[in-house]
Amino acid sequence: MIAIRRASFFSRGAIAFGAILGLQCAAGSSLPVTPEVLDGGSPGWAVPDESLETQRLFRVRYEGQEGRGGMKLVLKLASESWFQVSTSDALGRPLWSLQAREGESLLIDHRGRQFCSGEQVRLPDPVLEAMPWESLPRVLLGFLPTMPDTIVQSSADAIEFQSFDGRRWTARLDAGRPLSWALWEMDRPVLWWSRQADGGLLSHRQGIQIKWREVVNERLRAPLEDLQVPTGYQPSICDASHLP
Repeated sequence: MIAIRRASFFSRGAIAFGAILGLQCAAGSSLPVTPEVLDGGSPGWAVPDESLETQRLFRVRYEGQEGRGGMKLVLKLASESWFQVSTSDALGRPLWSLQAREGESLLIDHRGRQFCSGEQVRLPDPVLEAMPWESLPRVLLGFLPTMPDTIVQSSADAIEFQSFDGRRWTARLDAGRPLSWALWEMDRPVLWWSRQADGGLLSHRQGIQIKWREVVNERLRAPLEDLQVPTGYQPSICDASHLP
């Protein structure tokens, strides 16, 4: 595993603790997840087929006590396990690129002119530590970040479930799509998201807040090809503490 100690794409200090999204825990027996349960009105756990083979441009804003900033983010999505993310600053200068393909990962730091690759590139930023970066396409597109292991309770407009790693999630729904969701630790949310016009708002209890808006959505113009590391870039241990 290649570990990155910090990825400040999602990390810009602290802001005041926001309103808690999600549902309060309620009593009820757990239900094993079965195809019948999922077909009975639970939200889609996977990105739908019509969202695959697309490329999208997002404008991302972040804010914290250390400052605020923004970037452009392009997501190219062939499948949930085969996607690319590239970012650039306001002047169009590349910042970093990420590729995931069938469990293999590549991270390129364009400003540091270095790269790392492996079976799993781990980005232990507070947000991405709580929500692994593999969930990034789901979150950007407004779906639940993780598959359920056990559904605790569900209704037409709400669901509570446990993921395979034993963590508790809650969500409010509208026609099967999340309006908001929250990841809990004990009786406190650690990460929460809400749908915004053409995008979303993601907050972490340490005070990180990220907001994005989709500005372009089109079909992929050609099949994805592997990212190429530019000439002269050096392999690294993926210390991304300097990434913007």
